[in-house]
Amino acid sequence: MHYKDFLSFDQTVNLIKHVGGKRTVLVMGENGIGKTSLHKALSADPDFADFIKPTPVDCTQLSDGSLYMPDIDRERGVSRELPNERLGLSFGTQRGAVNSKPVLGMFDEIGKVPQFVKNIVAPIYYERRVGSMFFADGSVWFAATNLATEGLSDYMEPHHRNRLVIAYMRKASLDEWLTRFAIPNRLNAMLLAFLQEHPIFFDSFLDYAEGGKYYGKDIEKDNPGIFNPNTVQDAYASPRSIHAASDILDVADKLDSHTLEQALNGTVGKAFTSLLMSFMRFGQQVPSSGVIKSDPLTAPVPANKLAQQIVVFRAITQSRSRDDADAFTTYIKRLEPEMQSLLCRRVSESDDATLGLFSTVQPFVEMLNDNRIYYKA
Repeated sequence: MHYKDFLSFDQTVNLIKHVGGKRTVLVMGENGIGKTSLHKALSADPDFADFIKPTPVDCTQLSDGSLYMPDIDRERGVSRELPNERLGLSFGTQRGAVNSKPVLGMFDEIGKVPQFVKNIVAPIYYERRVGSMFFADGSVWFAATNLATEGLSDYMEPHHRNRLVIAYMRKASLDEWLTRFAIPNRLNAMLLAFLQEHPIFFDSFLDYAEGGKYYGKDIEKDNPGIFNPNTVQDAYASPRSIHAASDILDVADKLDSHTLEQALNGTVGKAFTSLLMSFMRFGQQVPSSGVIKSDPLTAPVPANKLAQQIVVFRAITQSRSRDDADAFTTYIKRLEPEMQSLLCRRVSESDDATLGLFSTVQPFVEMLNDNRIYYKA
């Protein structure tokens, strides 16, 4: 299967939402791209508001008795299996009970476990059943695991795969990641500006495989910073590890430069870190947020465009009030026109809270109208 045929995160969520009530979707994708976050995205969907939503089950932690245990009913002279509470199933919530409720559940890392664990899980994702107890109608269970080509020991037997809907999920593009995750979660502005200049870290090793956009090129030479299953890497850049790097950069002022560099090396790898540390020098030219907010009309403007770009992402991630957004926007109107269009684009494509905040200030509304041709309306 060619990488261009993989689904995006949003497409995968939509598939599970509409198919998962009848068929179990097995999501396969490379490590660190947010497969486990599918459960969080679905949980936030209003259509699942009344569902029981247990924490995703890490299948690598399962053993005999992890999902159900035998129970003896001596009065009736029978035994039965009772489900573990992590499944969200009980006498009170099962199909047919007065308080019956559907469940939204996820089995993570299903391809990495021994066969007996897959056999334990199978009745749930085949029949929505544990022993003699059935999940309420409409219950959604889906599973996720890594790609076999990653060499992480992921494997599903043919007879298991044949009963599942297999969906391959791709790594997010930089734009998708910024819009859906980084900006709404207020990740480090310096990091976001850096990635705007180096979107290559959101390429996949599958881009270099047959059918990929870089097929025929050498991944070790052209992009050593991303995951490569054909070489040994202490660390590499993925959406997951880049998020961790953001947490480190948020406390960069409390670390000496050597500690900061080594922490980043051990999180996103040396190829990513060496470029990032060079980029951070431009950040020293950026006036502090306090200076910008206190006097946006006279605060110094850095001549370097990369430094200006940092200001834009700082504005988006650090504006907490209407006054913040007004001050940052007033300041950015003094920067290069392309910085204004960058702000308009990123805010207009961001989450409702960010767009709603900036849309209340007149300088941004004016900037939005002046730069409408540069972003997707």
